[in-house]
Amino acid sequence: MSKYEYNNSINTRRNIIQAYLKLDTGESPCFNVTDIVKSLKINRGTFYLHFNSLDAVKQCIEDSLAVDFKPIEQDFRLSEIDKSPEIIINKLNEILLKDIEYYNLLLNSNMHSKLSSRVKISLLNSISNNFQVMKYVMNYEHFKMVVEFIVGGLITTYKEWFKGRLDTTLDDISVMLGKMIRLGLKGCISYGN
Repeated sequence: MSKYEYNNSINTRRNIIQAYLKLDTGESPCFNVTDIVKSLKINRGTFYLHFNSLDAVKQCIEDSLAVDFKPIEQDFRLSEIDKSPEIIINKLNEILLKDIEYYNLLLNSNMHSKLSSRVKISLLNSISNNFQVMKYVMNYEHFKMVVEFIVGGLITTYKEWFKGRLDTTLDDISVMLGKMIRLGLKGCISYGN
């Protein structure tokens, strides 16, 4: 396969994923492979060359979220997020800005809950798998509830920003959300100071 064919294949795969996200909106989206191939003006064979079903497209999106958000799990330090939560927000911004068009579609599709879940899972996994960090969490169930609330707010804020309803920069959002996160975590983290 030549470099041109490879790049063309990558672009087609990406276009199929984006078409899926565009169609995956509303209360009860009802679409099929035919809707995707018509919107892209490709044939069914091209779709099936890349994916064997709509569920495979959905799984591909979910798998890519796990990969994209792995750095948050790896780089997370509870002491950093409590003292400077902008660090985690900036990491989230970096991920979103790497492919702003894709994440805009994702946040405005029915798959946005998968993004929310991925962020929450990344944060909770990194904490619960780190025994050094766990000693600072006073009540894990309370902490999970706070993380759930924070992630819901983050996702909503990003959705509003992508829709152009927030007249501010991502840097300003980082500062503001950082302050809110710090306040939210204050009641469930203790460093024994």
